[in-house]
Formats: sequence, C-alpha cells, structure tokens
Amino acid sequence: MTLDLESVRQHWDAKATAWANHSDTLSTMADRYNLPLLEAAGLTTGDHVLDLASGVGEPAFTEARLAGPDGVVIATDLAEGMLTALKARDKGTLLHLTTADMQRLPFRDSCFNRVICRFGIMFVPDPMTALTDVRRVLVPDGRAAFMVWGPREDQTLFSLLSSAVESVTGEPPDDHHFQIFRFGEPGSLAALFKSAGFVDVTETSHSFAPLAPLDVPFWRAPLEMTFGHVVDQLSAQDRQKLDDDILNRLQAVREAKGYRLHANLHIIAGRHGI
Repeated sequence: MTLDLESVRQHWDAKATAWANHSDTLSTMADRYNLPLLEAAGLTTGDHVLDLASGVGEPAFTEARLAGPDGVVIATDLAEGMLTALKARDKGTLLHLTTADMQRLPFRDSCFNRVICRFGIMFVPDPMTALTDVRRVLVPDGRAAFMVWGPREDQTLFSLLSSAVESVTGEPPDDHHFQIFRFGEPGSLAALFKSAGFVDVTETSHSFAPLAPLDVPFWRAPLEMTFGHVVDQLSAQDRQKLDDDILNRLQAVREAKGYRLHANLHIIAGRHGI
C-alpha cells in the first residue's frame, strides 16, 4: 500500500525523539550497516554527497568524516523533527541540513557525485519519481547507493516485536510497518534503478546473525523506535505483559550465551551514466 506524503511526514516526525534517545545505543549495529553501504557508493575524500532520509544522523555523520574538509555532505529528511534531533546530536561534522521530499529534490542538476539513502526509499509514495530525481542531481559519472530491508520473515527482531505488540494490543501492524519491507523481494528496487536510467546496477544481499545478551532488555530500543506510537499508549500492566510476551518469544532463538537474531538487507547501487 502506498502512503501519502503528509502521513509519512507526520509518522516520522512523531518518532524523532525516540530515535534520538536510542541511536547511540544502536551505534554498533549502525556501523555494521553503514560501512558496506558507503563502500558500495564509492565514497571518498572530497566527494559532494547528498544523504537522503538522514533521520537523526547516520550514515550522514560517517559520510562527513570520510568526505573530509574538502568534501560536502548535505543531510536531508522529509521530517523536520528528525533534522532537529540530528542537529542536536551533531558534534562538529559540518553537515549541511535541509528538509526535502525525495520526489522533488531542491537542488540543481548535476551537483552531487554521490547520493546515499539508508532505509528511506521504502516510504516514498512514488519511488520511481524519486529515483529519477536522484539521477538528475548526480553528475554524469556519479553514483547512487541505497539500502533496504530484506523480506520481513528474514528479520527476527522485527517479526518477533510485531507479533508481540499485536498479541498484547489486539491491533495488527499499521501500513507504515509493512512499508519497511516494500523492497524485500530481491531485484525489486534494482529494477526501478534500471528503469530510472541508472547503469551498471548491482545488488548485494547481506545477512547478519548477532548474538544479543541474555541479561539486558536489548529489545526496548528497537521496540520504542518502531512501535513507540503504540507502546506509549499502554498501561504499566500491559507494558509488563508486552515485555513478558517478548521474552517468551525470544526463547525460540535462545542459545547458551545469548539470543541469535537474524537480519537481512539489500544494497542497490548504480551509476548515472552519460
């Protein structure tokens, strides 16, 4: 299902505080995802980079460090709340910030040699229009790299938390949740890249299986970041019931030293072409 732009904006504005509160906690996971994405983009010193759906900072912070003082990184997001949180977290990386609709980028033609987007294209009402505009702002030999989640069934924590929330609240996940996996099918986003005119399009799938600790409620950060709009409405009793439900479901992936959590994502990259 395609969501309208204003509902997407409101949804992510409402999540800005939770994302800012928990992003440092999840920094190790962020690095695990960022590095292969930036490698696919070919990011190097001096690059002029457009980061789309920047959220509260990553991977734009890492891009700014890699591009160095001779580079330029512009971080954008549809949700002003996200950029406000990003600015508060910025520790002197010299990022340039601006709100932007990915479908109508407020930049002239051919002004970036790298465009990077981590987990953002899934929520765009018209991704084909967005990719066409991304190509417009790239220089003729510029490169774009996008990261999206793989299929929902390949994401242990997403699936587990979603099922637990539905069990406790009696409400199924909303449309925003299922948009997360919009390009989970391998090849689906790569096909749009090609239709938008990109050349030398590549897609790589990456699977991770980290071991989460047994004695730490590690699920609370992703729970609040993904389902905070639901969880915040629960009574203390129902919140405890939710924690108990999650712990019970985690027993299915418990090992001697932790919970084995699987995740899968795709990185799609392509050149503007001449």
